[in-house]
Amino acid sequence: MPRNYKRKTNRQSWSADCMTRALQEVLEGRMGYNKAARTFSIPQSTLEDKVKKVRQRGLSSASVAEKSLGRFKTVFTEAQETELVNHILFLEERLFGLTLHDLRRLAFELAERNNLSNNFNKTTQMA
Repeated sequence: MPRNYKRKTNRQSWSADCMTRALQEVLEGRMGYNKAARTFSIPQSTLEDKVKKVRQRGLSSASVAEKSLGRFKTVFTEAQETELVNHILFLEERLFGLTLHDLRRLAFELAERNNLSNNFNKTTQMA
């Protein structure tokens, strides 16, 4: 990787605050898509997609305005992930030989016990 990285794309160059305000303006009917996109410097198609999510799924505009890359979402929160890592390290200190198979089952069990939505394999019960 070069020392002086120069960004090659302008994707997601908008701020979450501008997106939230644009969503509120469009949802309340004070502005149309085109005017809100120009006013808040947001791509119009992105604004349309976000408004569609708010209207169809009933989500809040603040949660929809958050930036995310990729299609996969994390299953565990930072605290849960830290708890899992600490438990694994605790087992390792006690000389329990954990394999990758065991770790995947442990992650699946943690997600199921906390009723977290996930895309883990239910038949093999593994993450």
